[in-house]
Amino acid sequence: MTLSLNRRGADVRTTANIVKAAAPNRQRGTEVAMLLLDQRSADVPITEQIVRVIAMKPSDEEMTRLLNRHGANFQITADVVRAAARNDESGTEVMRLLLDRRGADLPITEEIVRLIAKSFGKEAMALLLDRRGTDVQITADVVKAAAENWKSVVKAAAENFLRTEVMTVLLDRRSADFLVTEEIVKLIAKSFGKEVMTLLLDQRGADVQITANVVKAAAENLRSGTEVMTVLLDRRSADFPITEEIITADMVMAVAGNSESRKELMTLLLNQRIADVPITEEIITDDVVTAAAGNIRRGKEVMTLLLDRCSAAVQITADIVKAAAENWKSGTEVMTVLLNQQSADILITEEIVILIAKTFGKEVMMILLDQHNTDVQIAADVVTAAAGNSGSGKEVMMLLLDRCSADVQITTDVLTAAAANIGSGTEVMTLLLDRRGADVQITADVVAAAAGNSKSGKEVMMLLLNRRGADVQITADVVIAAAGNRVRGEEVMRLLLDRRGTDVQITADAVIAAAGNSGSGKEVMTLLLDRRGADVQITTDVVAAPAGNRGRGKELLKLLLDRRGADVQITAGVVMAAAGNDRSGEEVMTLLFDRRDADVLITHTQFIYARRLTR
Repeated sequence: MTLSLNRRGADVRTTANIVKAAAPNRQRGTEVAMLLLDQRSADVPITEQIVRVIAMKPSDEEMTRLLNRHGANFQITADVVRAAARNDESGTEVMRLLLDRRGADLPITEEIVRLIAKSFGKEAMALLLDRRGTDVQITADVVKAAAENWKSVVKAAAENFLRTEVMTVLLDRRSADFLVTEEIVKLIAKSFGKEVMTLLLDQRGADVQITANVVKAAAENLRSGTEVMTVLLDRRSADFPITEEIITADMVMAVAGNSESRKELMTLLLNQRIADVPITEEIITDDVVTAAAGNIRRGKEVMTLLLDRCSAAVQITADIVKAAAENWKSGTEVMTVLLNQQSADILITEEIVILIAKTFGKEVMMILLDQHNTDVQIAADVVTAAAGNSGSGKEVMMLLLDRCSADVQITTDVLTAAAANIGSGTEVMTLLLDRRGADVQITADVVAAAAGNSKSGKEVMMLLLNRRGADVQITADVVIAAAGNRVRGEEVMRLLLDRRGTDVQITADAVIAAAGNSGSGKEVMTLLLDRRGADVQITTDVVAAPAGNRGRGKELLKLLLDRRGADVQITAGVVMAAAGNDRSGEEVMTLLFDRRDADVLITHTQFIYARRLTR
C-alpha cells in the first residue's frame, strides 16, 4: 500500500470499501488504515468498523492519532465501548481517551454505564461522572456490573481491588442518587469487602435495611464475608437477624471441615451472638460430625461446640472414627471429647472398637474402657487390630492385657498382625512372648509375615529365632516373602542364610520374587548368586521379571547378564514384559539390544506390537 501511494498516489481513490477491506485484516489491517489516515486523511471515511478495530489495538497510540486527525468526525457507539472493554492490554487507556476527548458525544445509556462499571477502573468511571454525571443513572444492574468487574492483570486480589475502586467512586460521587434497595445492599454484601459496606453505611446508613437476605448474602461472600459481617455487627447489631436460613447445614459443614472463611464467620457469629445462633439436630448430620472429626486445626473446639449445643444429634460412627484417625494433629483430642462427653446409651459397635484399637493410642482406648466398659467386647479381631497398630501397638496391647486379660486370645491372626506390623512389630511380639508366651504359636504364616515386614522384618525375625528358634519353620513361602521384601529384603535373606542356611530353599518362585523386587531386588539377587549360586535357576520367567520391573529392571537384568549370561534366554515373553514396562522399559530394551542384539531381533516384531498395545 505504501508503494502504491508513493508511486501512483494521485490515481488511488480512498473509498469506504478500501477502508472496510483493510479493517478485518488482523495482521496488517490497522497499519493500512493508519497509513491511509496519515497520507490521505481528508479522503478517508471513518467508519464504525475502523474505530472498533483501533479500540482493540494493544497500544492507545492509534486512537490518539485518530482523535488528533478526525476528532469530531466519527461516532462513539456502544460497539466501540464493547471493543475497548475486550481489549485486555490498552482498553482502559483507550476508554480514558474517548471519555476525555469525546465524553460529551458519548451516548449515555444504561448499557454504556454498565460496560464502563464492569470493564474499566475508577479513572474511567470518574471521567464518565465528570463529563456526563447528570446523565448517569446508578441502577442495581450498574452495581452488579461493578461487582463483576474483571479487568486486571493479577487476578484474585487485584480483581477485588479494582471492583472496590469502581464502587467507591460511585458511592463517593453519586451516593445521593442511589436507590438503596435490598437488592443493592445484598449485592454489596456478597460481592465487595468491608470498605464498600462501610462507605454505604456512612453515606446512606438510614436507608440501609439489614435483612435476613442481606446477612445471608454476606455469609456467601467467600472472599470478604467475615469482614463484611463484622462491619454489620459493629454498626447495626440491633438490626442483625440470625436465622436458620443463614446458619445452614452447608455453613456448619464448611466450619466443621475447616473452611477458613466459613470457620472465621461462624466463630464471629458465635462470639458475638452465640445465644441467637440456631444449631439444631437437623443441621448436625453425620457428615457434619465427620467433617469436624477430620478438622486438623480446630477439631476439638468444633466437636465440643457441637456436643454442647446438640449432643443428642452426635453419634459415633465408623466414618467419624476413621476421620479422626486420619486427623494427624487433633484426632486423639477429638476422640477424647467424643468418648468423654457422650451419653451412656451411645452405641459402641465392634467395628468402632476395632478402629480405635488399630489407629489410636493408649489414651483413647483407656477412655473407651473407662466410659463404656460394659459395651466393649474384646473380641479376637480387636486384639488383632491392636497387634497391628503401627504407632501404639505395644501400649494398646499392654492395656488390654492389664485390663481384660481373660478376654485376650492370642490367635494366629494376632501373631501374624504383630509380625507384619511395620512400626511396632518387634515391641508387640516381645510383649506377647513375655506375657503370654505359652499361648504364642509360631506358625509358617507368622514367620512369612515377619520376612515380608518392610520396616522391621529383620528385627522381628531375629526375635523369633532368638526366643523360639526351634518353632521357626523356614518354608518356601518364607523365603519368597524375604526375596520380595522391597526395603529390608537383603537383610532378612542374609539373616536366614546365616542362621538357618540349610533350611533355606531357593525355589524358582523365590528367584522370580527377587527379580521382580523393585526396591531391594538387586541386592537380594546378588546375595543369592554369591551364597547359593548353584541353586539359582535362571528360567524364562526369571528373566521376564526384571524386564517388567518398573523400579530396578535394568540393574537386575544387567546383573543376570553379567553373572549368568549363558542362561539368560531372550524370549518373546521377555520382550513383551519390557514393552509393558512404562517406567524403565526403554532402558531395559536398550540394554538387551546392546548386549544381545541378535536374540532380540528374533522377537522384534512382537516388541513393536506390544509397544502399540501399551501406549
